[in-house]
Amino acid sequence: MKIIITESHYKNTIFKFFDKFGGEIDTLFIDNFRVDRNDPLVNYETAYKYLIEWRGEQESKELAKTLLLQNRHHIDDYGGYDFFFEVVNITKWGVDDDEPFVTVKVKVDDLDGSVDLINGDHNSLDKALNNDDYGWEVSDEVNWGINNYFKKEITSKTGIKVIFFRPDYTSQTKI
Repeated sequence: MKIIITESHYKNTIFKFFDKFGGEIDTLFIDNFRVDRNDPLVNYETAYKYLIEWRGEQESKELAKTLLLQNRHHIDDYGGYDFFFEVVNITKWGVDDDEPFVTVKVKVDDLDGSVDLINGDHNSLDKALNNDDYGWEVSDEVNWGINNYFKKEITSKTGIKVIFFRPDYTSQTKI
């Protein structure tokens, strides 16, 4: 016998989950709804959409804005990286889109940041970014770290994806 579950049933179940455990796509949610498995009960995009619907578009947007502008953000759990960054500008909102998003401008404090390289060296982030041999890789990993941070700290709580392009760096600030 095959049981057919409608989308509204899934949505109601997810809303009850949010009511009981809070509105966040966290480890508990991911495990219960098998989001990261080959046979998920719901995928990330749908979960984010339901989170926005449960919280309300305006409240989701306000929460995202508050969390984004709560500067300075700290990354110290991504590989060997330890640095702060700020969201210096929110440039565009697309909350009513199929995939809700916000576009931001980011500035990384590379002068106070550091990275532990795979060879065991400990460098300032500024020095590592400017290295001719591997600076490009450090730059990519800084971006990936910021993306992971935004997914964990903003998108999982609001349903709104954060988009940013190459960050500015404090060492490149013109006086």
